[in-house]
Amino acid sequence: MSDIQFVGNLERVQKDPILKTHIDGFDSLFEARGIPRGNTVLVAGGPGTGKSTICRQICYNVISKGKNCMYVSFEENADKIKMSMDKFGWDIRKYIENGQFLIQQVNPLDILRMKFGSLGGSGSATEVSTRIKPLVIPKDFYPEVIVVDSLTAIISVSVTKDKNYRVYLQQMFDFFEESGATSFLITETDPIPTRFSESGIEEFLADGIIVLYNLKNKNGRENAIEVLKMRDMKHEKRMVSMQITENGIEIFPDRTVVFSQ
Repeated sequence: MSDIQFVGNLERVQKDPILKTHIDGFDSLFEARGIPRGNTVLVAGGPGTGKSTICRQICYNVISKGKNCMYVSFEENADKIKMSMDKFGWDIRKYIENGQFLIQQVNPLDILRMKFGSLGGSGSATEVSTRIKPLVIPKDFYPEVIVVDSLTAIISVSVTKDKNYRVYLQQMFDFFEESGATSFLITETDPIPTRFSESGIEEFLADGIIVLYNLKNKNGRENAIEVLKMRDMKHEKRMVSMQITENGIEIFPDRTVVFSQ
């Protein structure tokens, strides 16, 4: 894979530094009404909080505007992803056919075997660094957005989590920075997280952290979203209301959610 394929993305970052997701209420959480283009963003939250949904909605909105998106799944297959998007009225088939939307299903066990030689990881960090890239972008495909679903799936199959996962993470973040794409990395947390990634390393490497919640209150449960961190961009520093509707994610910046344990 030649580095020349990334030039198109890097030029776009320089000319238009803001990525608009076109999700109701989300872009307005940021001072520039969008995310700094080229940032790598963790999308963290507990089960059922809408992490995959918001990332798939961003992908659909991006490809609807004529740009490219690559969705890397370490868990669901392409058919399940298509069906989940159909549920919200996001018909992605024509975008797959015309080459705008690329779904890559990757077995995390295969990554560990290829990069580390075994599930336990007998290879040294130097050996690992000379092997395959953490992801593969086809030649002449310039993704505006890359989604990884999810980082948790990678670490969950690794026996020797510490060394291998740290090396893989560093390579992946370097890869995203080189690509110029805006990247969204899904990670599973506790329902009310005290840290926002599996190892804690991810949140230091990431340019941004978006946290999704499903909070219990006296009336039942309420979805909420919070921009915990976004490098090079002023943003709202509060938890706001969010709903998962039949048309996708809707965010209400004027509705502050106050949570007390």
